Amino acid sequence: MILALLLVVLACSPSAAAGTTTTAMQPAETCLRRCGDIEIPYPFGVGGGCHLETGDWTFSLSCNRTADGRQRLYNYQIEVLDMSVRLGQLRIYSLINPWCYNGTTGAMNGQNNWWYDMSITNFRINDALNRFTVVGCNSLAYIRSLNDTTDLYMTGCMAMCPGVSRLENGSCAGVGCCQTAIPSGLNGYQISFEEKFNTSGTTSSFSPCSYAVLLEAASFDFRTTYVTTDEFMAANDNQVPLVLDWAIGNRTCQEARRNASAYACVSVNSECVDSKYGPGKGYLCNCSAGYDGNPYLLDGCQGMVM
Repeated sequence: MILALLLVVLACSPSAAAGTTTTAMQPAETCLRRCGDIEIPYPFGVGGGCHLETGDWTFSLSCNRTADGRQRLYNYQIEVLDMSVRLGQLRIYSLINPWCYNGTTGAMNGQNNWWYDMSITNFRINDALNRFTVVGCNSLAYIRSLNDTTDLYMTGCMAMCPGVSRLENGSCAGVGCCQTAIPSGLNGYQISFEEKFNTSGTTSSFSPCSYAVLLEAASFDFRTTYVTTDEFMAANDNQVPLVLDWAIGNRTCQEARRNASAYACVSVNSECVDSKYGPGKGYLCNCSAGYDGNPYLLDGCQGMVM
């Protein structure tokens, strides 16, 4: 059975699904600007009137106190690590997908293949900073497009290891660990293992589990114990960072400027930059050269102290 983890609620208004509704506004002074240790810069916000209204979930956050007593920040059901106005990025947690040999049954457990759907938000997976990663022995996993998408893609990665002695800390070149690049512009994907390659044979004694996950490459450092123990899951609480890009609406800068009431670059000394993903993928706001701050806030861009 496929266990689905949705990033967004698929039941939304027609205008939200179309991604055409953007209302420029300013957050109230009473809006929450920090959740636990995480700063919440506008256009992100918690609650109505505190985030940029775009008709979807892109900038809407919630701050929840979890069972361990910590305040944690979420975009719908996905935990957020941090966000950058300057870079137009959001870092979230991506769940690790395990597939393990069961010594009691003498067979592999059922697969719980993860899939993410961001199609009605303005998030896209950063292809330069993330890598599809497979950890294990005799492990082949695939990352592919969602079944109902028109943008078809699929790539795989295979990790082999003749024995524990061949594993090497910090090396992810196919022995115990494999990484591969992903296409640009993805806003959804699914992960699955190739059942013809599994640990039910000789490797089950020292490497009972395989793991597959899309993750931020810079935050991952392969350890040999990720293959021989459950440390990869346990040390990371079953999840690792993933970098998303975001943008405002679905218009170019030229188109957005025509509607002054909805134009998000409201600060003096700010400028508009079209999304790197092309026309129809929205825009970002930057402070002009010599200024720093938040271009989405009135007077948010201030002169830098030299």
